[in-house]
This record gives sequence, structure tokens and C-alpha cells, in this order.
Amino acid sequence: MKGWLIVNTFMASQKFENLYKLLSDAFKKYDVTLEIKRAEDISLEINKPIIDKPDFAIFWDKDIYLAKRLEQNGVRLFNTANAVELCDNKILMYQELAKNDICIPRTFVAPKTFEGLGYSDLTFLNRVSDEIGWPIVIKEAYGSFGEQVYLANSKNEAIEIIKRIGHKDFLMQEFISSSKGKDIRINVVGDKAIASMLRENKNDFRSNISNGGNGTKYEPAQQYINLAIKAAKALGLSFAGVDVMFGKDGPIICEVNSNPQFASTLKATGINLADSISEYILRQL
Repeated sequence: MKGWLIVNTFMASQKFENLYKLLSDAFKKYDVTLEIKRAEDISLEINKPIIDKPDFAIFWDKDIYLAKRLEQNGVRLFNTANAVELCDNKILMYQELAKNDICIPRTFVAPKTFEGLGYSDLTFLNRVSDEIGWPIVIKEAYGSFGEQVYLANSKNEAIEIIKRIGHKDFLMQEFISSSKGKDIRINVVGDKAIASMLRENKNDFRSNISNGGNGTKYEPAQQYINLAIKAAKALGLSFAGVDVMFGKDGPIICEVNSNPQFASTLKATGINLADSISEYILRQL
């Protein structure tokens, strides 16, 4: 049996290489070869059939065009193209979570604009601030590692952020002050929570490890675990990193990641998520 590990052409840092090795080594335990493939290794031509197809592929990228083409050619993906697409676009993600009655912050989608037009009329910002007050969390639809997430403490700050965003899609959310700078990363595989860590950043409202946060092993209450599993299922994910905030009245989903960078979880908990991912995938085949 052989599998492909689909990775991004341009994400070539050592931390990604280390993660790919963890996944590859996990499958070696079962005598399964996991070959790293980038888009150009497979084919860039739309109509060209994919030859020498694998028994499965782990899609550790966000190239939806490639994911859909692989599925059209009969390649079974973990996670699926639809699940990756839902997680990659935060607007779609929150819409799907809300549709499934999963607790999220109050969320508002900015009106659609286009390159060359930008957000020239900010009347909508007044309407949102009237509803949830300040501060407001602003998130670009696409982004990773918390880098496209901003906190606006006033209308003037929000206007400056929106100017920098340009014409890109974004959403606005209520600020969950009870979870400022901290949340729980719950790693889900199938219908189980495999490992959890508390992420804390005393110098930023975001808890991301890549932004200076710290991760420590943590045992969440069952309601947090149940919500994380429910969120992963709602998005059709085989495995996920689910970020859960501490709401005043209980857990609130912050975000769900289709290809979680689990090196920090391994460091904090000693649990290698690659082992659970490999076991789960091989059971499904």
C-alpha cells in the first residue's frame, strides 16, 4: 500500500519538513510508504489524467483546485476537498458551524467588494459596532497562524485595519474578553479527542504559539471536548485542530484547522498526533 502526502510547493521551512517526517514515520510502522507530493509533481494540466494513483492521500495543503482534481480522478483524500475548503475560508467555516448549532462568537460578514473599489463606504461598521460594541475582532477570510487576525479598540483603529486589508473578504466578531490571550487546542481524530493543550499569550489577545504563545498539557472539561468533536464532524473532518475559547457561559469555538501544525502539541503533551492519524486512515481503507 502506498499513500501521498500532498504539501505546498512554497511552504519549505524546517518545521514543516519535521512535521512531514512525523507523518511518514507513523505510516512506516505499518509498512506503508507515504510519498511527499507537490502540485507540480502530480500535474499542473487540468485535463491530464493522474497516473500511478495512490491508495490514499493526506492533503496537507490548502490548494482547493488540486484537491478537487485529485478527487475527480478517484483519489481518496484525508481531509476531503470540501472539508479543507470550509476550514480555509473562515466565512464559510463559521456559516457551517452556525448551521449546525455550534456556539461561535457573534459574527458579521463584511459586504463584498472588489479590487480597485475597496471598502469605500463603512456604514456597515457602524451597524456592527452598535450590535456588539468595542473592541471588535477583525479576521480576513483567508489566513494562518493568527497573522490575519486583528483587534480594533475603536472605529478609527478598525478603519485603519480595513484600509490595510484592501479589497479582501473579511468578517467581524465580538471580542470574547474572558478568553483574552488563551484558549484550548483540542486535536480531534475521527470521533475522539486525542490530545489537548492550553495555549496562553500574556502579550497578545491571540493565543497562537507562532505569535509567542506557550502551550501546556491540559485536560479540558467534557463539554469542551464534546464541542470540539461536534465542530470537526460538522465540517466533515477526519482530523482537526479545534481551538476552543473560554466563554462566560461555556465553550465557544474560535477556529477549526484542517491541517493542524501539531509539533507544539507533541512538545506540550508528548502525544504524536501522526500516530492517531495513520491508525485512523488505515482503518478507513
